[in-house]
Amino acid sequence: MQITLISTATFPSDQGIRTISSVLKKAGHEVKIIFLAYSEDYSKFYPESVLNQIQDLSKDSDLIGINSFASTAPRAIQVIDKLKQLNKPIVWGGIHATISPEKCIEYCDIVCVGEGEQAIVELAKAIENKRTINKIKNLWVKDSKTRRIIKNPVRDLIDELDSLPFVDYDIQDHYILNKGKLIKFRESDLNGEIFFLTGRGCPYGCDYCSNDLLNKLYEGKRKKILRWHSPEYIIDCIIDLKKRFSSLSYFDIRDDTFSWRSLEQIMEFCRLYKEKVNMRFKCLGDPKTVSDEKIRLLVEAGCTDIIIGIQGSERVNKEIYHRNQTDNDVLNASKIINQYKDKLAVMYDVITTNPYEKPEDIINLIRLLQKIPKPYFLSVNNLVFFTSTPLYCKAKAEGIIQKEEDSAANLNYWDRSAHIRLKKKNMYLNLILNLMRGVITESRYGLMPNFLINYLLDEKRVQRNLKNQIPTKIVLSFVSISDTIREKIAKLTNIFRRPIAILLK
Repeated sequence: MQITLISTATFPSDQGIRTISSVLKKAGHEVKIIFLAYSEDYSKFYPESVLNQIQDLSKDSDLIGINSFASTAPRAIQVIDKLKQLNKPIVWGGIHATISPEKCIEYCDIVCVGEGEQAIVELAKAIENKRTINKIKNLWVKDSKTRRIIKNPVRDLIDELDSLPFVDYDIQDHYILNKGKLIKFRESDLNGEIFFLTGRGCPYGCDYCSNDLLNKLYEGKRKKILRWHSPEYIIDCIIDLKKRFSSLSYFDIRDDTFSWRSLEQIMEFCRLYKEKVNMRFKCLGDPKTVSDEKIRLLVEAGCTDIIIGIQGSERVNKEIYHRNQTDNDVLNASKIINQYKDKLAVMYDVITTNPYEKPEDIINLIRLLQKIPKPYFLSVNNLVFFTSTPLYCKAKAEGIIQKEEDSAANLNYWDRSAHIRLKKKNMYLNLILNLMRGVITESRYGLMPNFLINYLLDEKRVQRNLKNQIPTKIVLSFVSISDTIREKIAKLTNIFRRPIAILLK
């Protein structure tokens, strides 16, 4: 079988589609992957010239697979509509297809719900042997004759992840979108890094996240919530990648929380990594599972960067996100990590522009950030209501989401002012928190000195600016708080002195 897989992810770091490719190749099929890395402005679509190139690369395929996030789903639909002209079977998979199969089946006759390794191999075999695909688990299928939608249940999860072949980095079979042209994937397109998943699953299942849906989808279909590749498997895979690509400078371990691994597993991973790989790496951690011994082992093995998720204030985490985490968990973890500040850079993640937050929630979160030992980097992420998540359903039922645009899924992820204006609530405090992102030192929080934050959070000033949003809107109309122009804001301060002065009044 000739199979083409298409990734609409913003960056060419899509491990999911590479794993699908590897299991198809193991089953004897020939696979090419097209990475449609494109603008992070999700309102932009692929030009017709690009769609024609995708169609040309896919024309000899016996099966076409495409995946997307919620944010890139409109572009996936655009590609699917174009490729329908080829009259080839097309399957839509990935996280968006899993959480929104009802929407995806409107545009594509085959939708893969859940993890797709076994389903895609069974689908390819059925097509190759001209057998029916209507009873393949994990697939929603629109019957070709009756147009009835057949919703097959998901199969049991793969508990032994080491049974999967290594992810597919045979880049001679890969293509990437570059300046409007689909060209052969080059080693330089990796930018010296590889995003790497060493496990699957998350114990939290926060209400804003797809993990809650996955946990419910696979209830009774797995032995455990967290599934891990063994340290030996990870190291062998990394060694293989290191041999393939001499330009690699680090690995970015993107498990939702690498620190949930047991101390014994981390100890073995670090021993093997230090002995056989000896290259810097990054990972994600969790406040509740950070310990001095784990952090020490990771640093000694070559970990130079760690991301810790705070997300919201303690009340918001517990009552809105249903994330079992306290402020003390965060502070305890931050004190441990700060002991290694000369060797380990830390980023803390928070979520803002949440319409369910009260003003005191945002103020409490800012006060928590002021207590965390410096230096660190603050990442401020504006809330997106992802389709079918509990928070999305709640917001839709309560009228916060009246049309899909209200979910913020179609906004440029980095256009912070657009997120603040869309959500409307607590605009003044959300503006302050967004301005704090960046490098945090004893004296500065991103763009602002520490004393200015305390000044802006004066109780009377907060009440006045929350009641009268006009000054905040004036600032937002002048200042787009995006990564692309962030470094220019300081230079433009004099131009915006008048509207900023209104806020400080």
